[in-house]
Amino acid sequence: MKQAIPVTQARRDLLRLVDEVDAAYSRVDLTKNGKIRASIVSTQYLDSLEETIFTLQNSLKDIRYAEGEVKKGEYTTLKDYLKE
Repeated sequence: MKQAIPVTQARRDLLRLVDEVDAAYSRVDLTKNGKIRASIVSTQYLDSLEETIFTLQNSLKDIRYAEGEVKKGEYTTLKDYLKE
């Protein structure tokens, strides 16, 4: 569940919000003058995002290389691989 609340309300409800995002693996956006300025997220959610970013950054070179091989027709199908 994602919700947006004013910073002043978040200040009053901070302990409850921390427990909520931790238990529900959710996010609370904090608004100031009607615009989202920050978010509270669970550490598990943040860790997951950071791991995904790291994995994609470190796999991009290999992905591009594989795409080039496919374009050139230089690949082995699973069927052919299993025959070997």
